[in-house]
Amino acid sequence: MGGSVPALSQNFPLRPVTMVVPFPAGGITDAVARALASKMGEQLGKPVIVDNRPGGGGQIAAAYVRQQAADGHTLYVGATEMFAINPTLFRRFSYDPLKDFSPVTSLIASPLVLVVPANSPLTSVKELIAQSKSRNGGLNYASQGIGSIGHLLGETFRSKVGGKFSHVAYKGSAPALQDVMGGQVDFMFDPVITTAPLIAGGKLKPLAIASDKRSPQMPDVPTLAELGVPGVNAGVWFGAVVKAGTAAPIIDRLNDAIHKAMKDPEVVKRFADQGMQAFPSTPAEFGAFMRSELTKWAPLVKASGASVE
Repeated sequence: MGGSVPALSQNFPLRPVTMVVPFPAGGITDAVARALASKMGEQLGKPVIVDNRPGGGGQIAAAYVRQQAADGHTLYVGATEMFAINPTLFRRFSYDPLKDFSPVTSLIASPLVLVVPANSPLTSVKELIAQSKSRNGGLNYASQGIGSIGHLLGETFRSKVGGKFSHVAYKGSAPALQDVMGGQVDFMFDPVITTAPLIAGGKLKPLAIASDKRSPQMPDVPTLAELGVPGVNAGVWFGAVVKAGTAAPIIDRLNDAIHKAMKDPEVVKRFADQGMQAFPSTPAEFGAFMRSELTKWAPLVKASGASVE
């Protein structure tokens, strides 16, 4: 066995590699996977295929990957929800992200930004908090869905500032942003990746970044901590894992191919144009990060009362 693993890793891959994405084509995670796939293929010497298997909060895609051999030919490319939120959010969740998978690398990250309609009279977080307390019924905020990162961050924000906020859940970021832009909802926390083009187009107004430092894409937008609201930090992040039991040399080979793909000028430009911040790591670093994120989000999910059957 000892001699076969290095030989296996040297010959890897033996066939095309599949990146399984738990979202429909056209979303952020899908865009990340497709940006990397062709360049990864050049590094590995075999095609890299993106396979979209949405549904079940990531469980359908995860189940498929777990059914495959632990030989590195199938990766699971997920986001914060799949690895850190949904295991607590779903009453019956079918996989353990730490036990059923082995980390390969983190991919990209994007902080959340508090946005209001472009024509909103609110011009600061201070005004937003004040109006939530003075207006009859308070303010309402949109999220990407029950237990989504926007929902949990909204509840954390409410608990920190003591405002009166009502949660309005949508099925995804796009319809939520549509109603924020239309003025049907007062504000929303959404990733810089998706909001930056709408802000640049004059359809949304940013009030604050939910991060410990300002976003390179929005350097003029202050952080919530700068505005006197510490502890409301969150971002979406994406990473790649393989089935548990995959040999370390194969994981290292995948890690190397992904990192080289992330440094390709075409990929660098594509990420930058879409407001994505490259977030590469070693397998061990990504494993530690996943554990810390699961520890961070689990109590927030429980405190929000959000639950999905």
